[in-house]
Amino acid sequence: MEELKEVFRKCLEEIDSGIKESKFPEVARIYIERLGRSIRDTLSVIDTVMKENTIQTGISPSSRSAIYNLRRAFYATLSRLSEEKGIDKDRSTEEWKNAVSKMIEFINKEGISEAPMKIVLTYDIAEENGKKYVKPERAEILFFELEGVKTLTF
Repeated sequence: MEELKEVFRKCLEEIDSGIKESKFPEVARIYIERLGRSIRDTLSVIDTVMKENTIQTGISPSSRSAIYNLRRAFYATLSRLSEEKGIDKDRSTEEWKNAVSKMIEFINKEGISEAPMKIVLTYDIAEENGKKYVKPERAEILFFELEGVKTLTF
């Protein structure tokens, strides 16, 4: 994966220097800039999904199913961590409930509740009063919008 990321970074360097030095014809510049944005977005997504201490869903058809899948993955991870590292389930569950309510509020506020999405929840193992618990740090929501409609008439 690191090799692929390095190839993308080299492409971005070439694109950026080419745009800065006006190496591309004006007609192609817009397309080259769009390609650069797309590569940056791809690198960002690769970095997001490859992080450690994450709980991730697959691509789900809506926010409701993404939250449901994330909940299942969270409790499976919590169960594993409680056995391996002595994580307090009750405190972790409280933290989960707070995080998921903020996630739902954010998704609704952004108007993306009906969009297909993948959620990557980054967490840390915190300790308070001698009890370890799972503390959600950040949720990255990758949502997918309709890019267009193509019609084929027979």
